[in-house]
Amino acid sequence: MEKVPLTKQLVDQLETFIKEKLQPNDKLPSERDLSELYQVSRNTVRAALNELFLRGFIYRSTGKGTFVAERFDERTDVSGSYSFTKQMLAMNRKPVTRIQRLEKIASPAKIAKRMRIEPGTPVYVLDRLRIADTLPMMIERSYLPANTVPGLNQEALSKTPLYDWLEGHYGIHIVSVDEAFFAGLVTPEDAEQLRVAPASACLNIRRTTFADTGEIVEYTLSVARADQFVYHVHHVNH
Repeated sequence: MEKVPLTKQLVDQLETFIKEKLQPNDKLPSERDLSELYQVSRNTVRAALNELFLRGFIYRSTGKGTFVAERFDERTDVSGSYSFTKQMLAMNRKPVTRIQRLEKIASPAKIAKRMRIEPGTPVYVLDRLRIADTLPMMIERSYLPANTVPGLNQEALSKTPLYDWLEGHYGIHIVSVDEAFFAGLVTPEDAEQLRVAPASACLNIRRTTFADTGEIVEYTLSVARADQFVYHVHHVNH
């Protein structure tokens, strides 16, 4: 009978330990403590933790340690909802949006192409840090046509979700959203804001929002923590 590699044995033991003894966001023992507890080398512990990290069971926070990730069935599903605030409320989590920048700029060529406008057309750029229950979840950078949302201001957005403000203040009726998802690694700058280790796995989201007029009213680039989000797809055969 083929012998199970030591690292695989430890991965299975740690997975059971996490499922049975710990809760999401609980801190794991240090590598040294795990080495002593399971009577294996630090290298074996490190390899096992890397495997669990890649499988989404744990996440790392720079300078703080290693923590248990949310269960997959408790992570935010980004496939069916484009309102962060409403989705967090539906999950009984407290959403907080921290606006870090709101500025009118001339649209860069790449952004203008995505928004189907002429390069240099004035747009608002809106940077937001999305937080749930004090945990940083996502960084968003949104572009909105300045002529469509004149006078967009930070005070209003600090009190009202963006899409609610677009509807209530400007009469903009959103009818469709196109989203693309792709895997990536967190940059050092984003890692600091999200409180994860640099080069941690992340989910990049590219969203284009359309009004009933056919106009693009928002183009957003987001970086989401891979340990907090899951993309769920249900297929039905006909």
